[in-house]
Amino acid sequence: MTAASRGTVLIVEDSEESAALLRELVEREGFQAAVCGTAAEALASRDNVKPVAVLLDWGLPDGPGLEVCRLIRGHDAAVPIIFVSGRADEASIARGLDAGADDYVPKPIRPGELMARLEAHLRRVEALRNGAHGTAKAGHARHARFGLVEVDLDAREVRKSGRALHLGALEFKLLDYLLTNAGTAVSRDQILSEVYGYDADSGSERVDLLVRRLRSKLGETESGEFIAAVPGYGYRLDRRGA
Repeated sequence: MTAASRGTVLIVEDSEESAALLRELVEREGFQAAVCGTAAEALASRDNVKPVAVLLDWGLPDGPGLEVCRLIRGHDAAVPIIFVSGRADEASIARGLDAGADDYVPKPIRPGELMARLEAHLRRVEALRNGAHGTAKAGHARHARFGLVEVDLDAREVRKSGRALHLGALEFKLLDYLLTNAGTAVSRDQILSEVYGYDADSGSERVDLLVRRLRSKLGETESGEFIAAVPGYGYRLDRRGA
């Protein structure tokens, strides 16, 4: 397999040391690497590179990575965008997800974890392009209502009181997975595997953050009117909503 056969990963990183490490990692896995040190370079390269994924630093010399993320996401709804940053607090992760990122990997970089996440997101995109609905079961209803919230899984639309809600790719996939298993408790490890595509060693705290993000966008409180916490285990979608 040649490097070109897997496409190009756009690396937006102003630290030469970090950029070199990221380049080495992606090239080792058969990708080409396009490295940009500024926001302007990244946006100028976006159309020419046509990346299969983007690894993005939070702070760049000429602007915030958040804005780069928004602009790339607005241009391509599917390309995986992963923040690779030293800012690992929950508020920063939430802002990154809201800007359109699919994931957030803290520095210092753990090569195995980063590449596992990248591969998982690429598999998700490939499944969507092939027309797969991820976790859907045969005969599973593709429409649902939760109070004022209506979900159309086939159209990938979520509305509340008739107004469209913007869900990130992972938030939508979590909702799909919970709907598929409505009434059944699913563990955090199951969510990591089926939604993120990770193994259990990747840390379940990101599941709790994703659930909080989804609840917030659906207008639920932390107690979860429809998405109920199962103490010490995971979550369950109330059948009344399915």
